[in-house]
Amino acid sequence: MPAGLVTVWLLASALLSEPPPQCQGPGRMEERAAQLQAQMRRLERELAEAAMASGKDQQEEEEEKEERGDWRRWSALPLAGLLLLLLVLWACPRAVRLAGGVGSVPHVPPAPLPDPQALACFYERSVRLPADEVSRIRELVEGFADDLLEAVRSVCDRELDMELEESIGVGSLYENWRLDRPLACDLLVPFSPPEPYRFQADLLPPASHRPECRAYGTIRVLGPGPGACLCGDTQQARDMLCLVHGQQGLVCCPDLLWAPTAPFLSWSSVMRWFQATLTKAWARISHKYDFELCFQDLECPGSLRIRFRPGRTVLFHLCPVVQFDGSDMYLIPGQGLPRPEWDTSRGLLGPDQDTAWVLSSAVYEKRFLAWAAKRLPSGPCHLACLQVAAFLHQKQCRLSGPSGLCHYHLKTALLHLLARLPPEAWHRSCLRARLHDLLAFLQRAVQSGRLDHFILGSRPALPELGIPACLRSAQPPNLLAGLVAHSQLLCRALYTLAEMRRNAAALVREYGPHDPQVP
Repeated sequence: MPAGLVTVWLLASALLSEPPPQCQGPGRMEERAAQLQAQMRRLERELAEAAMASGKDQQEEEEEKEERGDWRRWSALPLAGLLLLLLVLWACPRAVRLAGGVGSVPHVPPAPLPDPQALACFYERSVRLPADEVSRIRELVEGFADDLLEAVRSVCDRELDMELEESIGVGSLYENWRLDRPLACDLLVPFSPPEPYRFQADLLPPASHRPECRAYGTIRVLGPGPGACLCGDTQQARDMLCLVHGQQGLVCCPDLLWAPTAPFLSWSSVMRWFQATLTKAWARISHKYDFELCFQDLECPGSLRIRFRPGRTVLFHLCPVVQFDGSDMYLIPGQGLPRPEWDTSRGLLGPDQDTAWVLSSAVYEKRFLAWAAKRLPSGPCHLACLQVAAFLHQKQCRLSGPSGLCHYHLKTALLHLLARLPPEAWHRSCLRARLHDLLAFLQRAVQSGRLDHFILGSRPALPELGIPACLRSAQPPNLLAGLVAHSQLLCRALYTLAEMRRNAAALVREYGPHDPQVP
């Protein structure tokens, strides 16, 4: 048999002799390629030594070498192509294809999760945050935020500037499943224009040129009839800059809050105004506090950091929002809260992205979790299940790189399970079973390429939470659309979920107590 065919046959046997993983990471691909190259060099050396030991005369050896060289020259290209094909097949045995849907990946039986006792001890020791610590942080941030917003109101012109309402706490810290330190509070700050003007929020129709990871809306600035604005009063107009009118009607001055996008409100202009106003407000009250306040993210002016003198820090996020249709839905700026539980896709609309606000259902999600908790048995495991899954996902991403999934995907999967399973299924003793259900639900969602938003397009079986009818009947956004648009990311997400299951027992042993009897 020719040497090239022997080499290909042996390499193919080596590749097919072991079960292929669901999808390999870049590091493993490079390691495997190096192993194959070393094996091919070794085989070539063995073939050359065998040819020299055969006792052939020099002429026959030269002819054989020439023949072998010709064969290698002619077969080098197909051989390299075949090796590349075998590498691809070994690395990802069945590609994820998109043809109106997502192709399935071969099912690999998941590794068993840790036993219930070890899992419960692990949660208590390494995952659960002390309730008193969470309560202290929330009390500190809320008290300071109220003082800061009051200072904002004092530096604004009450007749011409935006009007800020009381803040609303949302997100994981207020839903009691926060995982990371330092702890961070997310606060929505509704605002409205000066009288006699008002905002009208409208949903944008789904666009075919972008992934449907979010719902978007625009905010139209509506004014009164001609002559009703304060700037029409010549007695006051001399030393006053009207935020609404220029010299020729609505929004002509480029310095106005929504001037470049009239008659729609620009969220980037709002965030710049918010940053400038917060800076003035802090300068007015900073003497009252024995800590420093700074912006932790210049692209998100509402992300603030409190730094105490010993070095301890507290984070919180103030996000200016506009109420949608008198409900508890809010339109938030495109970069209002860059937290993992909020950000499912960074892509916004194309040419009009500055006027496209993201529709947030955070208040309704918090309300549903509070409603569900009243129906569940005492000390339910639903939040522990979410926290353990988020912890395992976070540790796995540090091992194998980003997965394309975020904590909001895990939370949405839990909300769907809470609506489907009976209350008794969430007893504290069911933590292991519900963790299995959560990971399996998320894996099926990723395999199908679809995870529906929980609130938008909600089913009639859900409780009456005050959700507007137009949002109940809307097409729910697909939170995995960003992954579906890039099949490699979808494959990466599936690989991460499989590795989470495989490494769960090891992570629990590493971060949990050594003796399961000791909490």
